[in-house]
Amino acid sequence: MALRDLLGLVWSNMIRRKARVAMTAIGVVIGTAAVIVLVSLGAGLQRTTQEDLGSIGELTEIRVYALASISAPGMPASAGEASKLDASTLEEFRALPGVAAVTPLESLRGTGAVRFNRLEARPQIVGVDASQVSKLGFELESGVARLGQWQALAGGGVPDRFYNPQTGQAVARSGRPTASSSGASPAEAVPDLQGQVLRLVLTKQGSDGRPVERTARLRVTGILEESGGQGSDTLYLALDDVLDLNRWFAESRYDPARDGYTQALVKVDSPDRARQVEQEINGRGFIAWSAGTMLQTVNTYFLIIQAVFGGIGAIALLVAAFGIANTMLMAIYERTREIGLMKAVGATNRDVMSVFLMEAGGIGLLGGIGGILLGVGGGALLDLVAGTYLSAQAVQSGANAADATISIIHTPAWLPIFALVFSTLVGVISGVYPAVQAASLDPIAALKYE
Repeated sequence: MALRDLLGLVWSNMIRRKARVAMTAIGVVIGTAAVIVLVSLGAGLQRTTQEDLGSIGELTEIRVYALASISAPGMPASAGEASKLDASTLEEFRALPGVAAVTPLESLRGTGAVRFNRLEARPQIVGVDASQVSKLGFELESGVARLGQWQALAGGGVPDRFYNPQTGQAVARSGRPTASSSGASPAEAVPDLQGQVLRLVLTKQGSDGRPVERTARLRVTGILEESGGQGSDTLYLALDDVLDLNRWFAESRYDPARDGYTQALVKVDSPDRARQVEQEINGRGFIAWSAGTMLQTVNTYFLIIQAVFGGIGAIALLVAAFGIANTMLMAIYERTREIGLMKAVGATNRDVMSVFLMEAGGIGLLGGIGGILLGVGGGALLDLVAGTYLSAQAVQSGANAADATISIIHTPAWLPIFALVFSTLVGVISGVYPAVQAASLDPIAALKYE
C-alpha cells in the first residue's frame, strides 16, 4: 500500500471516530502536560539556583586555605606545615596549566572605618598582590584595575554601604536625596567614589588601655561592577599596605610570605579548568573550594529531581497508553468485516498492521500536541502566579523591587520536542498488540463476522 493511500485511510478512520479519538487523546494530553510542567519546574529551580551561585562566587575563582588556618585544637603542627601557603607554594600554583593569576588574600585584622566627607562605611578590607590585579579579571564600572601604594579598588556595593554617623541614616539607593514621610532630613545620595580620596581610620587599644588611632588616605582607582558576590562589599588594597596595617595592629614584624598566608585566590582562564586545578591543589594537601564544585553538585541534584518529576508525569502517559490500546482493540471488533475486505482485495498483514499502528501513533501525536500547548501555557500561568507571590514576599522582606523578580518555570527548547516524540512513541507501542491481533484475523472468518 502506498504511503499516501495509507495516510489517507488512517486520517479518514480517525475522522470517522473523532469523538472516541478525542476522548482517548485527552489522556495523552494530560500526561504530556504533566511531564512538561514538572520537568520545567525542576529546570526553573535549577536555573534560579545557578544564578544565585553565580552571585556567590565567580566560576573561575578557587579559594585555597592552608590546613593550619582551619585546624582544630589537637591537630598536629606538622599538618599545617605540610600545607604552608608561602611564596614558593604560590609560585607553584601559578605554574599549573590553566591558571591565570594567583594572589594571597590578607584581610584587615582589626577595627577600621572608611570615611568620605560626612559619610562613613565599614566594608571588608582585603589585600591582594598588586602585580596580579590586572590578571584577576575584575570587571570595572569605572576607572582602571590598578593598585599602587595606598590605592584602592572598591566593590560595586561599597558606595551603598555608606551612612551618616550622626543621624544613622543610610544613603539613598536611588542615587538622589529622598525625604522620609516623618519629615526627617533627606538621605544623602550614594557617593561617587571614583578618583576620590577616602580616609581609613583604624582603632586599637594601647598598652595603657586607651584607644589609639591611625589614619591612612586611600585614593580610589576604580569601581567594580556590582555582582552581588563576595567581593561586592570589599575594598581591595595592595597586599603590602594591608600587611603594614596588620603589623600595626599586632605590633609585630611577622612575614607571611615566609611563614605562610591563611588563604589565597587562584584564578583560572575558563570554568572548565577550575575542577582540574582544584583537584590538583587538594592533592597537594590544601583545602580548595570553588563555586563550580557546588554548581556541579547542584546540577546533579536537580537532574535527579527532573528525572523524578518526569517519571511522575510519565505515569499519566502510561495510563493513557492503556486507553489507546483499549480503543484500538474495540476498533478491531467494530471493523472486523472491513479488515476481512481489505485482505480479500489484496492487503497484506503488514498493511493491516501499518494502519492500526499509524492510527495509534496519530492519537499519541494529537495528544502530544495538545499536551505541549497545555503544558507550556499552564507553566507560564503557574510561573506568573507563583513568581508574583514570591516576589511580593521578597519585597516585604526588604529586597529591592527591581531585583525581586522570581521565575520558577523554565522550559528547555528540547523538552517540547522530546514530549512530542515520546507521546507519539507511546501511542505506537500501545497499538502493537491490537495491530498484531488485527493482522492475524482470517479474512474468510472476518467477512462472515456479524
